[in-house]
Amino acid sequence: MRHRLLAAWLMGCALAAGEEPKAPEKSAKTVEIPSVESAIPDPVKALGEPAMVNFPGGIRMAVTAATESAQAHVNQGMNHLHGGWEFEASRHFAAAMREDPECLLAHWGMVMSLLTPSPETGPARNAASERLLYLIDQGKGSELERGYAYGLIKYMDDGPAGGASAFRKVAEKFPNDMQAGIFAALFGRSGYDELGDATPDQQKAEDSLQAMIVKNPLSPVPLNALLTIRAEAPDLTGSMELARKLCQMSPEYAPYFHLLGHYEWRCGQHGKAASAFGRASSYFEKWMKENKASVADCPEWVKAECYRIVALVSKGEFDTAYAAARLVAATPLDKKRLASPGARLLLWDAKTLPARVLLHRGLRGNAEEALHSLPDPAEIKDTHKNSLAYWWIDGLRFALEARRLIDEGKFQEAQDVVAAFTQHGEGMSKTQAIAGGNGERSAWTRSFRALEILSSDLRGSLTMAGPKDRIGTAYNWFASATDHQHPATMMFPPMILTPMAIHLGEYWLAVKNPPDAIESYQRALAAFPNDMNALLGLKNAYEKANLPADAAKTATQIEALRAQ
Repeated sequence: MRHRLLAAWLMGCALAAGEEPKAPEKSAKTVEIPSVESAIPDPVKALGEPAMVNFPGGIRMAVTAATESAQAHVNQGMNHLHGGWEFEASRHFAAAMREDPECLLAHWGMVMSLLTPSPETGPARNAASERLLYLIDQGKGSELERGYAYGLIKYMDDGPAGGASAFRKVAEKFPNDMQAGIFAALFGRSGYDELGDATPDQQKAEDSLQAMIVKNPLSPVPLNALLTIRAEAPDLTGSMELARKLCQMSPEYAPYFHLLGHYEWRCGQHGKAASAFGRASSYFEKWMKENKASVADCPEWVKAECYRIVALVSKGEFDTAYAAARLVAATPLDKKRLASPGARLLLWDAKTLPARVLLHRGLRGNAEEALHSLPDPAEIKDTHKNSLAYWWIDGLRFALEARRLIDEGKFQEAQDVVAAFTQHGEGMSKTQAIAGGNGERSAWTRSFRALEILSSDLRGSLTMAGPKDRIGTAYNWFASATDHQHPATMMFPPMILTPMAIHLGEYWLAVKNPPDAIESYQRALAAFPNDMNALLGLKNAYEKANLPADAAKTATQIEALRAQ
C-alpha cells in the first residue's frame, strides 16, 4: 500500500503546484482490490438504507458519481460527517458506494467516518482505504475530489498538522469550496493554553471559520465547526447565542442539540441544558426506532442521556437525576456486540453514573450505596477482552470503599485501600497504549484523570481526619485535585460531577478562614457555573464571614435557579 500512498502524495503535490495530477502508470502486476461489501462495516450492513434528511443550508456539492442517488447519499453523508454523527454518515457513504463502486468521494467519506479505530470497523476501514487508493490510481474523481483524498491521506500519514496543511492547499486552489477550508480549520486547531487563551493555530482556525460564516450566513456547517472547536474554551458565554442559532437553523438535528446542551451546561444554564440534551436524546431514540437500530449503534444516545442527568445534578435535582441515572445504567449490553461503541460507552459512562451521582451528593451512607450500584465484577467479566472500562469501574470501587471507611471512622483501613487504589492506578497507566489502539483513548483518558483527582481528594480527606497538627497538608491534596480538574473534551459530560474547589472551600472553613473559603467556592463556580452545591457552599462561607448582603444575594440566586 505504501507505494500508492506515495503516488497519492505526489498527486497532491502537483495539485498544490497548480498542475493537473496524472494517474500513475499501471503496474504489470495485478493487484486484488477488496470488494465494496468488504469496505462496509457489518453494523452498517445490518441496517437498511438510510433515510434522507433535510439540511437547510447544508453541503450540496457536485459529486462525480454514476447516479443522482449516489450523489445525494454522498452529500447526506458529508452533512452528517460535519455534524459529528459518523455512523449515520457511514450508512450514506455505503449506499453511495453500492450505487457507484467507482465514486471516489463515497470511499473518501467512508474512511473519514471510520477514522476512530474500532474492532467492529477495522477490517472495513482497511478495505475502504485500499479501494480509495486504487480509485486514486485509476484517476477517478475531479481535481477537487482528489484534493480531498490527498488531505485525508496526509492526515493518516502525518497526523492533524499534515491534514491541515494539505486541506489548506486545496482551499487555496478552490477558494469557493467551503469544505476544504473547514477541514483545514478542524485539523489545524490546537486548543487553548494554560491561561485559557487560544493558541495561535487555534485563533487562526477560529478566524478562518468566522470568515466562512460571514460568507455563508445561512449554512449551519461552518457555524457548527466553529462551535465544535470552541467547545473546550474556558468561557463559552460569548458563543452561547451562536449555539442557540445553530439549533434554530436545523431544529430537529440531534447532534446540534447535544452541542447546545453542552454550551448551556458550561454557561450554568442547567435547566436549559437538560432540555437540550433531552431533545437530543429523544431524537436519537426516534432514529433507533425508525431504523431498527440498537444502543450498540448509537453511543450518541448514551452520551446525551448521561449529560442530561449531569445537568440535573448540577441544578440540584438529585432525586430526579439519581432515578434517571439508575434507568440509563440498567440499559442492557448486547452480548453479541460488546466491542461496539454503544456498549463501550454504556460501560464507561452509564453503568457508573448512579455511583458518581451518589459520590457527588456526599452524604453519610452514600458511598456504601454507590458501591452496591456499580456493576458486579462477574457481570462484566465477559467485557474485559472488548473494553478497558473495567479498570475505571474497579478504580471507582477502590475510591468508594475508601470513602465508606472514612465515613465510618476506620481511617487505617481507608489508608490501606488508598494504597491499593494507587497500585491500581499504576496498573491502569500501563494500558494506555492499548486504549489508543482499540479506539478507547478518549474514555480511558477521561477516566484515568478522574481517578487521579479522586486519589488526591481522598488523601486530603484522610489528612483532615488525622492529627490536627497535620491538617494543613490537606490543603495540598485538595489543591492538587482542583488543579487537575479540567472541562471534559469532545463535549462529553464530566466523569467527576463535583467541582473539586468545593472541597478546598470546606477545608478553609474547617480551619476558620472564611475569606479563602469564599475564594475557593468562587473558583468552583468559575469551573462549574451555577453548580448548586457550590452556591450553597458560597452562601455558607459568606455567612461565616459575616457578609449578610452577599449571603442574601447568593440565596436569591439559588432560589431563582431552583425555580427554572
